[in-house]
Amino acid sequence: MKTCRVLLFGVLLSLSFGPIQAAEDDPPENSGVPIGRVAPEFALPDQTGKDISLDALLKKGPVAIVFHRSVDWCMYCKLQMVELQRIQKQIDGAGGQVVAISYDSKDTLKEYARRHKIKFPLLSDTGSKTIDAYDIRYKDAPPESSGFARHATFIVDQNGIIRSKLFRLSYRERSAIDALVKALKDARKPTTGEIKS
Repeated sequence: MKTCRVLLFGVLLSLSFGPIQAAEDDPPENSGVPIGRVAPEFALPDQTGKDISLDALLKKGPVAIVFHRSVDWCMYCKLQMVELQRIQKQIDGAGGQVVAISYDSKDTLKEYARRHKIKFPLLSDTGSKTIDAYDIRYKDAPPESSGFARHATFIVDQNGIIRSKLFRLSYRERSAIDALVKALKDARKPTTGEIKS
């Protein structure tokens, strides 16, 4: 009986969220802008239409920049955003903040945030300029659907330096939550390494 309920739940999820997309391979650890480099600046509209800049975010503390494919068609992304909202108090408690970036339109993000009560900024990078600046575009996509990001999280300290990168984490798992919170706490400590531009 329990197995039937789990299968029914999966079917209902796929009807609610659309088809589950095949998982991409984890990007190699050297993907994207390297740790120790200055994070590329951005100013992008969020789901409310307000422009959010990295510079303004960093004035409040370290930032976890979560790149994801799409809340329109990627089941993993949809669940990941809900999970990030669920752990928002732990992110705040670490003295950090989170923003999510995709190539979704502002209207798509607005509707998704409304339905799922997402309060943190979902940023629209429709031209994929920020996705490209962080060198995290999924390059194997066919031309008609190119522009979306690989799953990656960049932790940026208040000096704008990338302190760590996390790839394809499910924030339902305690280890992933702990890794994100630890990375944000570590980003509050002074850096001892050389800064690369």
